[in-house]
Amino acid sequence: MAVNRLLYFGVLILSAVFYFASSLWFSWVLVVLLLAAPIVSLLVSLPAMLSCRFSASIPDTVEQGEKAAMHMTLHAWRVLPLPEVQARLNLRTRDVQKDTRYLSHLSRANGAMALSTETCGFIAPEFRRARVYDALGLFALPVKMPKLEPMVILPPPLQPDPMPRMDQFLQQQMKAKPGGGFSELHDNRPYRPGDLVKDIHWKLSLKTDELIVREAQEPLFRRMVLALRTPRGAAVRSVSLGNLRWLCQWLLEKGVNCKVVWMDGEGLQTAELRTEQDALRILRAVCLAAESSADLPWPLPLQADWICAVGPEGGAGT
Repeated sequence: MAVNRLLYFGVLILSAVFYFASSLWFSWVLVVLLLAAPIVSLLVSLPAMLSCRFSASIPDTVEQGEKAAMHMTLHAWRVLPLPEVQARLNLRTRDVQKDTRYLSHLSRANGAMALSTETCGFIAPEFRRARVYDALGLFALPVKMPKLEPMVILPPPLQPDPMPRMDQFLQQQMKAKPGGGFSELHDNRPYRPGDLVKDIHWKLSLKTDELIVREAQEPLFRRMVLALRTPRGAAVRSVSLGNLRWLCQWLLEKGVNCKVVWMDGEGLQTAELRTEQDALRILRAVCLAAESSADLPWPLPLQADWICAVGPEGGAGT
């Protein structure tokens, strides 16, 4: 605390001038007391300064617009009140790399600092510097600060407009099981040369006067991809990620499994969407992607039966 030091040296200089300019007996006592005050303050405050520990916590995931706060707590062994603690905090977001806050008076009470959740993305608190001071604020020791994981801000689900045509993926299609074998599902078709005799449906063949074969069927798995185009700007990002969240929930409700692809600082990322936990993990990952991430290479270098683009250029399938 520069102000405390300036005040102390100012008072010390005034007391020295008073000592030399006057013949009063207590003037030298005043000088001695002022010289001894920093040492006494440091000795009294040192146990608390050495044992000072700082902890902080933030929510893991919140909804856009939901109230959120970072809770901070100081712990120290002390008899007297804890001396002053100051810290420098940078609140890095997807849009802003540097947003420095100067925190003071942290020793007065356990506090909470409100965090803005107006835009989806993330908030990454980074403590850069913290100091604990003695009672007079003349001496300082560093305080170890915690490392916090970013808080993810999820957008509300938003139905795409226009809605992609996914009708063909909502109906389970079947195909002949290669090699036949056991299956709970079968389809009847006319006999073809090479069919096994054991597969002939004799009862139905007698009714129709032609050979009918029971053909084992299995589900036809088609590869579907949700491709998130990299959004630029808070407004576009909220819409794009909201569309992605809505589509993930809608496909899970319909029982359709697919793959989600997006870009971050490390390149092309892919993830399977099979459960709600997968959807949450994917949404967290796309929210944590840097704003400077490159856009998806288009067309995608992936083999798929259908690719649905989600984002600024979304709304269509290929």
